[in-house]
Amino acid sequence: MDGPPILLPFCTRCLRLLSVVLVARVLAAAGCAPECNCSQFLTNCTGRQLRHFPAAIPLSTRQLILADNNISSLPALDLNYLGGLLHLDFRSNSLAEIPPSSLLNLQVLVYLDLSHNQLREITHLTFRYLTNIIVLKASRNKELSFIDSRAFSANHKLQEIDISGNGLTFIDAAMLEALPHLRSVRLSGNPWTCNCNTQILTSWMKLNRRIIPDAANVTCTFPGPLQGVLVVEAADKLFSLCRSKRQLKLREVLYFCLIGPGLFSASIILNLTFSLLMAHFNRFKKKELKRYRKLRRAISFKYSKRSNVITQEITAKANTNMSVCLGTECNQ
Repeated sequence: MDGPPILLPFCTRCLRLLSVVLVARVLAAAGCAPECNCSQFLTNCTGRQLRHFPAAIPLSTRQLILADNNISSLPALDLNYLGGLLHLDFRSNSLAEIPPSSLLNLQVLVYLDLSHNQLREITHLTFRYLTNIIVLKASRNKELSFIDSRAFSANHKLQEIDISGNGLTFIDAAMLEALPHLRSVRLSGNPWTCNCNTQILTSWMKLNRRIIPDAANVTCTFPGPLQGVLVVEAADKLFSLCRSKRQLKLREVLYFCLIGPGLFSASIILNLTFSLLMAHFNRFKKKELKRYRKLRRAISFKYSKRSNVITQEITAKANTNMSVCLGTECNQ
């Protein structure tokens, strides 16, 4: 019963403390960080060797430039105070990932530059809340090797994308096809794989060459025979090569669907025939064995009596001869 009265003052104090912190934060954000240059709508913190996001950014900022620093992470809340931010330049830093929560309130942002960082992947949540983004630059992230096929599913206003100079070997062409206003995408400097698994992508690059400004530098890296070949040229080679492979696969399918079942049925028939022959042979063998045993018993029975008959005949003959002999002697 004493619990609520005790907890109430504590909660009240926590709320007061939180409100003081928030007010202090807002007041601090009203000024300009000493390491930055601020004008009415522009905050420029370029090349100040910053390791962390500046503590005070004016709330009126519409263009924020933090290029050429050493910032390794985006803050969870600081950027979200800048709800009216239109332009964010974060190139040449040390970002390894972009937490979706850090861009949660930047719904009017139209320009974002993340070039020359250390990004490893772009997931379906990375730019989910940037619904008005028009220009996105994420080039020269050497470790960037994966872009989710849903990465731009919420960014229907995208017009320019720069993902050149990364470690990409493949991206889903449907991801780019789904952007109705796309008019420029840079793809050079990536180790693209050109095979039948990426044929849709290479065909898309060929058909949309007009919106790829650096198409003359987009080359294949894998496999070896196509290394250095322009992707738009490899598309024709892959078309004929993959078509022949598809035909070969179709033959294999026909083989497994037609010849395979035929061979399987033939093997079943042969096995059934062999089983029937073996059953017939075993039945014949049992009959012969039965007859053999019968004959053997008959022979054994016959010869078991033969010895007694022979003994009786010999005895009778001996007795006859003895009687004759005795009768002769008696006559003499």
